[in-house]
Amino acid sequence: MNTPNYNALLQSLWTPPTTPITENSHSNHHLTEPTDITEFLGEELLWQQTIPATEPDLKNIPQDLPKQLITALQSLGINQLYSHQLKTLRAIRQGKSLILTSPTASGKTLSTYPGIIEGCINQEHRALAFYGLRALALDQCHKISQLLSSIPTKSRPVMAILTGDVKSEKREQILKSEPHILGVTPELIHFQLKQTWKSAPWANFYQRLRYILIDEAHTLAGSYGANMTWLMRRIKLAVDHYGGDSQKLQFIFLSATCGNPKQLALKISGLKPTKLNPKPLIWIRKSGAASPPRQVIVTQPSYNLTADTAGIIHFLHNQGKSGIAFCNSRRSVREVTELLKSHQVAAFYSGITSERRAEVVNQLQSGIIKWIIATEALEAGIDLPELECCVLRGWPGSKMAYQQRSGRAGRSQPGITVLLPNALNPIDCYVAEHPEMLVSGEVEEVFFNDQYPIFAAKHLMCAAAETGIPTHKIKHYFGTTAFDVAKLLLAQGHLNKGRNGLWAKGYPHKDVNFRGGLSQTTIKLVDATSGEELEEISADIAHREVHPQAIYKRQDAHGQMLTYQCISLDLNSKRAILKQTADSPLFTVAGTESQTSSLTVLTDPVKLPLLFSPNCDIDDCQEYLILELSFGEVKHITSGYNLMTQIYEQTCLNKRCLNYKEPLPQHQRCPLCHKLTRKAVIVKTLSEEKFEQPFLTQFSAPMVKVTMNSSAREYIQQFAKTTRTRLTRSGEPIPPGYQQLWEYSSNLIAIHSFGHQIMRALQLVARVDPKQVNFTVVQEIGENHNYTGYFYDTSDGGNGAAEAVFKHLPKLADAAGVIARDCHCDTGCAKCLIQHGCPDGNTALLKQMGLVLLDAMTSGRSKTIASGGA
Repeated sequence: MNTPNYNALLQSLWTPPTTPITENSHSNHHLTEPTDITEFLGEELLWQQTIPATEPDLKNIPQDLPKQLITALQSLGINQLYSHQLKTLRAIRQGKSLILTSPTASGKTLSTYPGIIEGCINQEHRALAFYGLRALALDQCHKISQLLSSIPTKSRPVMAILTGDVKSEKREQILKSEPHILGVTPELIHFQLKQTWKSAPWANFYQRLRYILIDEAHTLAGSYGANMTWLMRRIKLAVDHYGGDSQKLQFIFLSATCGNPKQLALKISGLKPTKLNPKPLIWIRKSGAASPPRQVIVTQPSYNLTADTAGIIHFLHNQGKSGIAFCNSRRSVREVTELLKSHQVAAFYSGITSERRAEVVNQLQSGIIKWIIATEALEAGIDLPELECCVLRGWPGSKMAYQQRSGRAGRSQPGITVLLPNALNPIDCYVAEHPEMLVSGEVEEVFFNDQYPIFAAKHLMCAAAETGIPTHKIKHYFGTTAFDVAKLLLAQGHLNKGRNGLWAKGYPHKDVNFRGGLSQTTIKLVDATSGEELEEISADIAHREVHPQAIYKRQDAHGQMLTYQCISLDLNSKRAILKQTADSPLFTVAGTESQTSSLTVLTDPVKLPLLFSPNCDIDDCQEYLILELSFGEVKHITSGYNLMTQIYEQTCLNKRCLNYKEPLPQHQRCPLCHKLTRKAVIVKTLSEEKFEQPFLTQFSAPMVKVTMNSSAREYIQQFAKTTRTRLTRSGEPIPPGYQQLWEYSSNLIAIHSFGHQIMRALQLVARVDPKQVNFTVVQEIGENHNYTGYFYDTSDGGNGAAEAVFKHLPKLADAAGVIARDCHCDTGCAKCLIQHGCPDGNTALLKQMGLVLLDAMTSGRSKTIASGGA
């Protein structure tokens, strides 16, 4: 089968450590050994607040539940339910769909499964429970298996786990046991639907399917959420095809952190109000669970982030406390783990084997290890009641992620959350200036565009290859957009029309990048001596971390950090061969640059007038922005690496001092600035190496090209010149932020700031998740002052975000101007300008320069409307 022509259809700061902490690296000197975290932090403590404990609201278990289920609950010590658990049970028993949004550690699992188990016992119903992570699926299966094991064998429902770790042969064996409840990852069902026609156990399962449970629903943003929505539509089709009734499906959503939970659940489930059922989904939000007190602490922003994080963990560990520390990258996880040098500390990140993941969790539960250093791989709702503390090395990027990470600890006993902001990250500094946001109830909303035609095309192809699609039912299952897309696919010859509807050949499922990442290809890391598979990582990460001669570190099963050097990276065999070497202070850092280019223009250029002067007539306007929607290509090119070394030594951390991060052994105070010295990692570059053949990660996606015409560029240059003259003549020091006008081209500053400000308005105006689109600026070849901005989708094939920018840019400019002006900062901050993950490193940004373009566009639009234009 040929792949459809979808084109036509449409370094944060890190400090590698090797020396273990042997003394308190966070605080300089204590006359007596501190016993409290706030005392330990001393002057580094910025803010703290204690969230008080809450009392439970308990209700009796309904006595008309199956007796064996009541007995099983009581055998686990559950003699009453929290009020929200009882409401959830009642809703499920009444045949209702629901979303439950009680906080982390409030017993959401126990809220849902009694009702599901009752349906399995009494009516032989089946349930699909979706979990985004394999570790989460295993954790929940273990928890529910404890409950099921107390039910007599004769009436006991069977629960099984099916993830990518389970081989296909074993999956069929599991299905033959006729499980009532399947814990799965979305990708497994996405691929499995193609095989159902030749598997009687699967067909029987879909015929009896009644409950669809979706855990951690807040993670379903962008491409992930859109693909999940289309998967639900395909499941409904499969249920009806194999003799079930999709109208009777009950959807059960769980999430502790979502700003628009009901809207999200309705969108994914496809449930719509009717006269007979005006409220197809119930939202249960008030929790009746007890919760212990939690101390929330924010430290001063740190220039020594890895050592300070390790120092806090070291102190809490010595106080007998267990916990989890979250880092924003795999490399940071390894750095903190290595610096601690403790057998009771384990690293946990994507790429480690499933056996190692299970081993870490088991060792924590048995008390062998006390601390886990993790990436977002442990952010989801895995229940680890043993943990008391949560330490965050840097802001995780969103309030939603912060609450999820903080909720991993202090679940059954008083908890401590410590956030260490990165002093070199403007967004972290903004959080440090507004720490009260950590305890407010507001979190981000979840958005995705399920109507994006490429999503429709890919999933229609899948459905046609799975069950076929009855022609008269296309709109019923997939909506109006799908009908138009199906006609195009039919015209291209990728869909075929038969007596029973639309059908397709081949295996179109492989074209769906379910979570919207850059690459679906994975690379196995193999020990050169033993042949053992050590880890497995995505190809784009492999280009940066296991290129030839790369130094790679990992933790073994005994807690030891081992050093390897990459001998070869073979992208054809998808293997990187690593040879273990002696431990050393050396490490490598890959050099990667990005390139953005337009390939196929999808629209004619659109001119948006810029009225820089309020007295200018719209008909005489000579300045304008030019927009162009195209299908383009984004390349990430890893062309070489730096060989580096580091020492962990006493140094000066005063950034204005010449001794900043210079070795000062034996010095308690800096000889130059006389400030107290501290232990820190000092990094030096030894050499720069280039590859003969660079490593390339590329993807294609829609993008919006934004340029200023020559008259607009001239105006911006004159505005910047006038501003520089005014600031110079004032005789006052140049205000912070305005130095940009002397360091960068004024047109670069203006277009870059404009793009960032538009990004800030995406959620409000276009209902777009900002993580699904990015903005970068490219200098046109041969032109010193001509810069082009590109808004582009961040997933291969696109997700509809860039098209939303193209359609709504004037409205986005209106909202962005309001956001910028309402912000009380002077030159731009994380609230109105700084963008997490900016490809250009958040340089060349000035709030006022972006506002010049925003205001001019708003004025141009107003006069266009007033004159009767569009």
